[in-house]
Amino acid sequence: MAFYGVRVEYALHTLLNLSLALESTAPSARDLADFQRLPLAFMRKLLTRLEKAGLVAGTEGVRGGWRLGREADTITALEVAEAAQGRTPLFECREIRARCALWPEGARPRAATSGVCEIHRVMLAAEAAMRRELARTSLADIALEVEAKRSQAAAMAIPAWFSDRYADRRKP
Repeated sequence: MAFYGVRVEYALHTLLNLSLALESTAPSARDLADFQRLPLAFMRKLLTRLEKAGLVAGTEGVRGGWRLGREADTITALEVAEAAQGRTPLFECREIRARCALWPEGARPRAATSGVCEIHRVMLAAEAAMRRELARTSLADIALEVEAKRSQAAAMAIPAWFSDRYADRRKP
């Protein structure tokens, strides 16, 4: 089982797409869902979570839609992950060391179970390192890496797609 699931991946892609859309547009939940070929209900739930975290802001109406709640360089991958999935620990220690067959029930030596479990300590350190990396990586950093890999035509395709959809919503 993945530590961060599909909800985090889609949240990052959704925010990346919003960061690449023209400022004069506001992609709707349907636009964002259609672009990633997701069910609309899933996208609406995801946007609600992102909005509660202040990462997106929505407006209603024909000209309404979604925009980033803050500048892309102030939104971290960690914030997105926590907004999409919540803050879940990387590892849940079950104190297996206390159930060793060498210790009679209720008579385990204090030294064997005192302090933080050594395995749990390693996992806590790994989680801290992962969280530091996610916290130091902004949405703007990710967007720069994506843009560096694209052709000029591909770089224009996302903003154009959302712009066309926005224009179609405004037609009578």
